[in-house]
Amino acid sequence: MDQHTLLAPPSATAFDAVCSIASAAAYFAVALAALIRAPRDARVRVFALTAAAGAGPYGITALLWEQGGRRTWSTPMALTLALSLMIGSLALFHFTQVFPWRRPWIRRHTVWLRAAYAGVAALTLGAALLMPAPAGGTGETPLPPVEILLLLALVVVIPLVFLLGVVVPFAGLLSLYRSWQAARETRIEPARVTTFWMLMSQMGGGVLAILVIPLLRLAAPDGPWVTIAAALLFACGLLMPLAFAAGIWKYRVLDLDIDASPQ
Repeated sequence: MDQHTLLAPPSATAFDAVCSIASAAAYFAVALAALIRAPRDARVRVFALTAAAGAGPYGITALLWEQGGRRTWSTPMALTLALSLMIGSLALFHFTQVFPWRRPWIRRHTVWLRAAYAGVAALTLGAALLMPAPAGGTGETPLPPVEILLLLALVVVIPLVFLLGVVVPFAGLLSLYRSWQAARETRIEPARVTTFWMLMSQMGGGVLAILVIPLLRLAAPDGPWVTIAAALLFACGLLMPLAFAAGIWKYRVLDLDIDASPQ
């Protein structure tokens, strides 16, 4: 097995592509409508950033389906996916720090979050500059030797995946839970209802994406269970923009003072 086969992107079905396009459309529609309604609200701006960051993974999923069996990495595809996933992780954490109120952490450590955004952008730019040029006539990027790839994985990729794929999402989930807990204890129904459904979205989506679907792909790749789990993941993903939309137009969460956290 050669390096390009080993590092080939996963395949995507038509169902995956449709779900990705529908999810991206839902996020963008809610984000655009919210920006028109309250363009200066930090909660709206950060949600819009989260929606924009999701365009990369959603778009690449649709592109993989469109490519069919021609599953090869390209430099723009790899960098777009990496940047989108990293910014998306930070943006989702950022959102949980300002919705429905600013939490104590972001009041004290805003500079840390800004530095994280800048670091991700700088890391992606550095990777783009160091990436070898495509091989003449093939359009494919030659890969470095396996030893260098393993070293990069140990020194850069694995720590980043752990930090942005485990630590940051868990911290965001914990922040969202504490906001829901505070809203419940103080009986602020608009914040309680919206944060509850966002919690369901993130917890359900996380379990399905990290645990259930990978195990099903290994244990029963040809059965209907992978598609069923993917449909549930799609539903969990849609809960987030729908809960945000309900929070704005039904429960009027934006009327809450963002700096008046009960904690």
